Amino acid sequence: MPEAPKTTLKPAEYNLAEKNKRTLQFIEDVTSSPDEVQKKVLEEILSRNAHVEYLQRKWKNILQKARMK
Repeated sequence: MPEAPKTTLKPAEYNLAEKNKRTLQFIEDVTSSPDEVQKKVLEEILSRNAHVEYLQRKWKNILQKARMK
């Protein structure tokens, strides 16, 4: 997933047009394929919380149901 620009510029280097261009590009990247972005976000959330007991039980049940179909 694209990351929002994190660089901060010194006042002498500050260029509003360039900042706006990068910001609009980020918005366009994120909104042009929302299903792909949503999948990546969900994947990241699940991978970060894979060790949680509730998710381990829930994931096991989901996999069992998927195999039955």
